[in-house]
Formats: sequence, structure tokens, C-alpha cells
Amino acid sequence: MAEWLRSGLQIRARRFDSGSGLQVGATRRNGIGGLGGNQAMKLQHASTNWQGMDRRSVFAAGFALLLAGRGQAWAQTCRVDIAVDYHGWAGLDGWTEELKPKLTGWWRTINQALGATSCNADKTLRLEFYAIKPAGIAAAARGDSVLINAPYVLANRDNSDMLRMIAHELVHVAQGYPKGTGPAWLTEGIADYVRYYVLFPSDAGRAFDPSRENWSEGYSPAAGLLAWAQAKQPDVVTKVNAAMRRGEAGDAALTAATGMTPDALWNGYLASHPGAASAAKRRAYWDSLKHAP
Repeated sequence: MAEWLRSGLQIRARRFDSGSGLQVGATRRNGIGGLGGNQAMKLQHASTNWQGMDRRSVFAAGFALLLAGRGQAWAQTCRVDIAVDYHGWAGLDGWTEELKPKLTGWWRTINQALGATSCNADKTLRLEFYAIKPAGIAAAARGDSVLINAPYVLANRDNSDMLRMIAHELVHVAQGYPKGTGPAWLTEGIADYVRYYVLFPSDAGRAFDPSRENWSEGYSPAAGLLAWAQAKQPDVVTKVNAAMRRGEAGDAALTAATGMTPDALWNGYLASHPGAASAAKRRAYWDSLKHAP
């Protein structure tokens, strides 16, 4: 549950041990919004007052999206506005200026990976800075907005993960699943699949401990499962995403697309001895972060 207070964003989160650190599960208005690196939060939709922004910078980027969809190639120029609301937080300008140019390219690649067949014209992506509690939560997505924990960013500005976790949240914005669409593990698995296997395939954050984590927890384990299935059948992710955008059950769509249950896919994935399935790599990744669990 989330309560919007003047002192910041207060979040009551469910914590449980994932074997390699903290994991908190997250819900947003039109789907599931999670965090990069096997972190997320339970976030109940609350109304937001977008009036009275104390500091905002907006810029527009026009770019062409060349995406292939089921045998048809299409091209359309999109105008995407990026609005930044600092809510009084100082010292973040340099970080956001580094982030902004990356967002347009990420947005194009994300939509391509999800099999987009049209362009969201005149879309505004919002970056909102708050003091989010508990402090270990880095960010979350809601609607067309990415909510960012300002103190967390200030403490980790030199870590590239702080930029890349925004890409995970952008996937949630692009997913745009109807309210109640699930399951959550697939929503988060798709977001981490795009992050770790499409945008940043060398990112060590995708590592997980297979003795303590599995596909049902979403995030990097589910991302690995999807990457393995995608390698065998290149349209798996786009089919599942399309079904979920229609409000259909994602797990049923996954089984229909692959002919295998999630358990069977998981067993096949682990049998392939994936490099991401490493407790040591997972621990090393968390140790590299100042807010390691």
C-alpha cells in the first residue's frame, strides 16, 4: 500500500528472503511495476497531484521507429516528451541530463522487443523524484511515469545500475497492461528480459541463485526462462506481451506459444546450464551496490 505524503512517498512493502537479498513485490495502476535487479514493491494506486511542480524540465525528441511485426515492417516518426519533476530535490540535474539522451533509444528498442505495431504519438514519459520508503526501493512505474527514489540515486549515482534500472521501469510503461492482467511474475520477467537480454546483455545484475529462486518470483529468473524460450522460438515474448495487452492471462499465452508449462520451461532452461544461474555472481553483483541487501 502506498500513501502520498508531503514528506515523500511512503510504501509499506512485503519483504522476503530470495536467497541473494531483498525482494519486494510491486503493483501499479495498470499492471505491475517493478524494480531492476530482483527488487520491487507492493504499490497500491493512489491519486497524484501533478499540479504545482516546483522544478520541471521538458524536452522533445523526434525519432523514427523501425519495427518488424509479423512479416510487416513499418516506420513512423514519434514525438516523445520527457518531463522531469524533481519535487525540490537538488543535485540530480547531472544524473538526469545523462539519462535523457538514453531514454529515446531505449524506448525504441523496448517497443521493438515487445513487438509494437504502432507508435504512441505525442507521448510524455515522466520522471518523478521522491523520498521513497523503505529506502532500499530504487524506483517503480505507474502509468506513463517512473517514480524514482531521490536519496537512493544520490547515494548510487556512480553505479551504472542506477541508469539501467530506469530501463526496466520503461518496459512497464510500454507494456500498458489492463488493470488486473497477470500473472505478476511474467510482467516482471518480461521487463527484466528486455533489460538484461535485449538492452544490456552483459549486465551482471541478471545473475540469480537457482537453489533459492525460480521462475515464479519473476525478475531475472523469469527473464532467463523467457530468453531460453525466445532462443528456441523468436516470437514467444511478443505473443505473450500481445495477449497480456489484450487483458488475457500471460501464463496461458506462454504455454500456448511454447507448448510447455512454466515448470517444463524452467527445467529446460536450467538444464542448459545458463551463466546467469550462479549464486556467486549474484552475490558479487549485490556487493557492488552501496545499498546491497
